Amino acid sequence: MPTTKMLLLAGLLLTAGCASDQPAPDHNQPPGAASGYSSNSLSVHPYEADGGNTVTPLQSSPYTDPAVKAGLKYIGTPYEFGSNRSTTDTFDCSDFVRQAFKEGYGITLPSDSRAQGEYVRKQGGATTNLDQLKEGDIVFFMAHHGGKKEDYAGLDKAKQPITHDGIYLGNGKMLDTYSTASGGVHIENLQGTFWEYRFLFGGPAH
Repeated sequence: MPTTKMLLLAGLLLTAGCASDQPAPDHNQPPGAASGYSSNSLSVHPYEADGGNTVTPLQSSPYTDPAVKAGLKYIGTPYEFGSNRSTTDTFDCSDFVRQAFKEGYGITLPSDSRAQGEYVRKQGGATTNLDQLKEGDIVFFMAHHGGKKEDYAGLDKAKQPITHDGIYLGNGKMLDTYSTASGGVHIENLQGTFWEYRFLFGGPAH
């Protein structure tokens, strides 16, 4: 088990957050993220404190959705809160999603995650059920309140603001970016992790 001192140090190294509509990074992201991106393995170590379950992309992609295929090209691209929308050198979460859909579908989504959420709702087909999501759907999340399911008990998800989004890949996985310590753009599991508990809704943007 990591010591308190180790977790504090890791917390200082974490630059969390993603939604560019926020005045500052989302410090409600879980503490204890460990940097572990390797350009050779295309993998990212999970959160130590919460037992996150980051996964490695397959060598031959099974994905067919145009936005997903566009997004996969950016695995490992560094994270930067409030990243420049006119470049692809760095991304925050909503900038990454916007770029993937711009390249994949020729759609220019709003610049921040909350506005993207409203855009998806207006398209129809949004769902609060993870099992009903399809490859290429945009998934939206509330702020981090802890790593356990009970940490979210009693919260009215309909009233929780969006603080993060990513692109659903299928089989309980998503493509996203949320901190420098997590390695930038990467694939990770939703089911059985704090992401599942934070999930608000998801749906198509086209």
